[in-house]
Amino acid sequence: MKISQEAVTDALVIKSYGDGFLLIQAPNQTQQHITHNCVLSPEGVFDALDLNSFASEQNLSAIEQIQSFNADVVILVNDDGITAHSLKLSRKFAEYGISLEMMSLGAACRTYNLLLNEGRKPIVLIYF
Repeated sequence: MKISQEAVTDALVIKSYGDGFLLIQAPNQTQQHITHNCVLSPEGVFDALDLNSFASEQNLSAIEQIQSFNADVVILVNDDGITAHSLKLSRKFAEYGISLEMMSLGAACRTYNLLLNEGRKPIVLIYF
């Protein structure tokens, strides 16, 4: 599927996506082909976070990393639907005041670009 950005922005936008990849681009930069787990924000692509650490009380640094993005919306790419693990993650995020939305890759990509067009700051946690 191909996605087009309508609003002018300096943010990193998703140009297209498919099974196991994203094509992203910022204005006046070359496109990047992403095939690895990562965190996508309007400012860039960052290393993926260990979501298993969220389930334990031992690792608060992962929560702090999410909070450091100052995101309006945190989207988790989850093609498996609602699972016990995803519900546990959602509850853990909520304990720290972070609302977590779970979506398929396609829905996450479209929502990310739409939120950027609205002037909001989303991040997407991508796990291929």
